[in-house]
Amino acid sequence: MNRFRAVLFDMDGVLVDSEPHWQRFWTEEVFGEAERGTPTLDEVTGRNYRESLAELDAEYGFPRSVEHYARRFEDRAEDIYGTTVTQTPGIDALFDAVRSRDRGLGVVSSSPHAWISTVVDRFDLDPLDVVVSAMDLDGPGKPAPAIYEHAAAELGVEPEHCVVVEDSVHGVRAASDAGATVVRFKYDESVPTVDGVDALAEDPTDLRETVLGLLDEE
Repeated sequence: MNRFRAVLFDMDGVLVDSEPHWQRFWTEEVFGEAERGTPTLDEVTGRNYRESLAELDAEYGFPRSVEHYARRFEDRAEDIYGTTVTQTPGIDALFDAVRSRDRGLGVVSSSPHAWISTVVDRFDLDPLDVVVSAMDLDGPGKPAPAIYEHAAAELGVEPEHCVVVEDSVHGVRAASDAGATVVRFKYDESVPTVDGVDALAEDPTDLRETVLGLLDEE
């Protein structure tokens, strides 16, 4: 019997091409206001924006409150998810293939539920068995493993019985530390292997073959 009972997908950079938009926003709207030092995208990519803002403010200092910058993100999100992003080709067919194998299917994201719901509704990704936002947690989000432990528990499976598709180093670490098998994939971008990655997918076709290959292993 195959050991994998569920497939969990990160959203930003995996299901939709939102990461370049957010990275540009971080660089142009936030980093330039740091009062000391130079923040980097490596510090924030794949993480919850509110957690990142609080940590950056403590490390680099900003002239306005964390809440001020958070509101900027929330205002921008409506346009990014509602009109700008496009969906990774082949996601609908991959989701259907996972469902046809009677596996759990979910989205696990650092983004708030409202942003996830916009993507799910706009691209008709339902039915999903679980949707988890970092906002659901009492503790820290990615790269801490709790978000994937929480998602697995919601599905009634152990994390080691989950395949996780992630793009960022922080997301990979969260899934790997939870005990999941991790496929690293980025929308329209090749990715190097990093600690915690079990397989790389270079394009949507490769992603489909990799995920379904894991689900179909004897």
